[in-house]
Amino acid sequence: MLTEDRGYNFVAELTLNKSRVLAEQSQPSDDKVNWLVLNVGERQFSFVYKIEKPLEAEYGRPFRADIAITMIEIAASIVELNHPYEVLRGQEIIGTARLIKPLM
Repeated sequence: MLTEDRGYNFVAELTLNKSRVLAEQSQPSDDKVNWLVLNVGERQFSFVYKIEKPLEAEYGRPFRADIAITMIEIAASIVELNHPYEVLRGQEIIGTARLIKPLM
């Protein structure tokens, strides 16, 4: 898990499905991997996330998280608020992210 002690760029709504590499009974707060990839058209940006209410987050249901996107200077000029973007864990598509508001 990457450190959560960082500056976050956006509040996002994540809707994630359980990765095939995770245990059957796991929930988003159990996942030790807290960095994923945001697919923005032909560009991909990795991001770290921190779930706002970890005990309430469930796979298949939207939950809020603060996210820190790498290469934020470039990403900020490309991403749009309230637009759903595909989320990947490695090469596996595991859900969507919708950026709700900037934190910068």
